[in-house]
Amino acid sequence: MRSLLKTAPFAGLLLIATLFSSCKCSSVSFGCPDYEMDQAYTSKKIYTGPGTEDIALDTSRGYPRLIVSCDERRDTIPVVSGSFYAINLETGEALPFTFDQDPSTLYPNDTNLADWHPHGIALARIDGTDYLYSVTHRGKKKRGFRSNEILRFRIGADTLFYDTTFTDGELRAPNDIFVLSDGSFYVSNILKNSSTWQFIRGAFGARTGNIVYYNPESGIWDVAIPRQAYPNGIYVDEEARSLYMVHGACKEVNRYSIAAPGMIEPESKTTSPQKITMGDNLTRDSEGYLWTTSHPCLFRFLKHSKKRRKHSPSLAYRIDPNTLEAELVFQDNGSTISAASTALWHDGKLYLSQVFDGFVLEVNLTP
Repeated sequence: MRSLLKTAPFAGLLLIATLFSSCKCSSVSFGCPDYEMDQAYTSKKIYTGPGTEDIALDTSRGYPRLIVSCDERRDTIPVVSGSFYAINLETGEALPFTFDQDPSTLYPNDTNLADWHPHGIALARIDGTDYLYSVTHRGKKKRGFRSNEILRFRIGADTLFYDTTFTDGELRAPNDIFVLSDGSFYVSNILKNSSTWQFIRGAFGARTGNIVYYNPESGIWDVAIPRQAYPNGIYVDEEARSLYMVHGACKEVNRYSIAAPGMIEPESKTTSPQKITMGDNLTRDSEGYLWTTSHPCLFRFLKHSKKRRKHSPSLAYRIDPNTLEAELVFQDNGSTISAASTALWHDGKLYLSQVFDGFVLEVNLTP
């Protein structure tokens, strides 16, 4: 993605993708409407590390806080590893977590894997213990990463205690994760692998992504939903036996019935009536509504990925889990927040994280 803005090669790749793509889905448009709120709201920025790509609500310490996945997602020299922050929602204070074992030391015999880059995260309480799971990339190189994994930490007051690393060849281009109460989990692979060409193919609707499932009892990884076009955020309602997925390039939110652990019924697919272009992470609030964000202008997103001052619009939707009706709750041209990646509603406030810059936006508004 970082090399896409070299004009001639980029235009050529787009032309090739246009000529040879037979995909029904595409998130690419050659224009960008004006996105401004039509109602008054107030907001404040809560500063953390760079690239607050994902946030999750944690109440394990007796008060509400956001755990934030942070990483410098623009090119830097030297490469800088990521971090996790905690934002106390009662005080607004943001502090980085410390580690009992730094993730950079997990591969002492391979210095190419020392740098680590957290992405999507999920929280789960399993047998009375609170865990943080993180999609993590390692060994940043010119295009993509050398390896992908899921890191699991036990959550402390201000320390994350390393617990387990999950690795498998099925983690091709992992983005988001959802963990079930038994410790099994689903992971979205947005692409076949991380490369410029695969990103362009995915944006044009090539079905090179999938959803995979991991069973901790057997240690087996399986493909639960194959051949998806840039699948992103996932959420599982265990009681209803339903899996929700943001189908980015197809501009949809989909719901599937779960027949058995890791087994999805394809014919049960239900689709949101509204189009949500390049939807991102998926959360659920205390009333049961789902929330996601959208990157409606791909080319502005790509420009913002190179330069902070190039704004990219941010949209946030609230979704009825039964009808999948999506309501646009927040929109911004990018001057307040660019490339919002997660929308989380808590206690009458909307919290927005973003792909590249270093703050979470707290928004006061009435949906």
